[in-house]
Amino acid sequence: MLTKILIIGNILKESSVLMRKKFAGSEPYRETWYSFGVELVPGEDPRETFKKYIKGLAGVDVSPARNFYWDMETKKDHDGIEKQFIYLDLECEYVSGEPALPEGHEQIEWIPIENLSTLDVVPPSVIMFKKLGYLK
Repeated sequence: MLTKILIIGNILKESSVLMRKKFAGSEPYRETWYSFGVELVPGEDPRETFKKYIKGLAGVDVSPARNFYWDMETKKDHDGIEKQFIYLDLECEYVSGEPALPEGHEQIEWIPIENLSTLDVVPPSVIMFKKLGYLK
C-alpha cells in the first residue's frame, strides 16, 4: 500500500485558529472545513516545509511552536487510490500577514476555538482539535 506523510498545521492567533473551507463535497472528504496541510518533502525539516507552504498558499507567516502528535488513517486519495496517510501535527503561532483566499477554496477565516464544534470539520482536524482540548 502506498503511504503519504502530511504535515497538518494548527495556526493559532490569540484564541482563534486559521481554517479554510473547501467547496461542499470536495474530495477526499465531504466535510468542508480543513486545517492546513502539506505533503512532507523528503530531506526537508517539516517545520520549514509548512512555513513555506502556508506563506505561499495563504500569505501568512507562522512560527512553528511544537510538534505534538501524529495520527494515521487509510482512505482513498484524490486520485482514487487507497493509501495509508500519516499525519504529523504541528502547532504554529501566527506572526504576520493578512490571510488570502487560496485557489479552489470558498473561504479562509480565523475561527474562535469555542466555535469549532459548530463547523463541519474533516476527521484529521477533529482528531487534532480533540488532542489540543479544543473539542470534546
